[in-house]
Amino acid sequence: MNLSESKMPLVENEELNKSDFGYDSEGCSSGYDSATDHSSAEIDKEADTSFSEVDNGEETAAEPEVMKYRSTQELCNTLQYIISLPDLCDVIFLVGEKRVPIYGMKAILATRSRVFYNLILDAQRQSPSSKKSKKKNKENKAISNHLEIEIKNYQPEDFRELVTFVHCGKVNINTSNVTGLYCGASEFGLSDLKIACRDFTTRTIRNGNSSAILKSTKFYLAHHRVAAKFVEKIQGYRKAMNG
Repeated sequence: MNLSESKMPLVENEELNKSDFGYDSEGCSSGYDSATDHSSAEIDKEADTSFSEVDNGEETAAEPEVMKYRSTQELCNTLQYIISLPDLCDVIFLVGEKRVPIYGMKAILATRSRVFYNLILDAQRQSPSSKKSKKKNKENKAISNHLEIEIKNYQPEDFRELVTFVHCGKVNINTSNVTGLYCGASEFGLSDLKIACRDFTTRTIRNGNSSAILKSTKFYLAHHRVAAKFVEKIQGYRKAMNG
């Protein structure tokens, strides 16, 4: 696999490289406790027999058999499909100068990230409640029932990947979007995504492609303080490798 283009479903990664890029371990994302499944289907069989024999030769009933089955991949695919259908979503992010629409579900966003939770609450308080404010013409019909939130400090495709990760727990990281995803992970408290970005960056630097990442940082350096720290870490790691 080309280490500069990573397709990383985090639900299938038990532990990412947390130390190579100069960071300590962190917990799960969002400020909420969340569990991560490490396989798309897992079966735990907790009892193999219906009876067991004790020392005095008597048979006694054992614990009943229990089978636990978890399927995360199908759930991820379903959620990804849902956010591709505007009619099934209830929030719309208008991203960047061109106000590119990116859809999501308030319940998932709010439970996955406290920052999204507060952002949604603030938008609901500021949203006009009178019927006069609702545009009913055909041009605005598609978004009239969605809570609108403006996002100016992200590239649209980077923010789309961020929203997809929040809903589905998987993300495609590459040299073009890793800076934006890292800034988003920092802002919205998604520590597992932050770790994935560090891991990808570390492997990209080792592969000699760090310049590709640095080219994508220009936009975020003007909007996010954490982007400057991210660049410093990249340059520091490059020096350490060359030194």
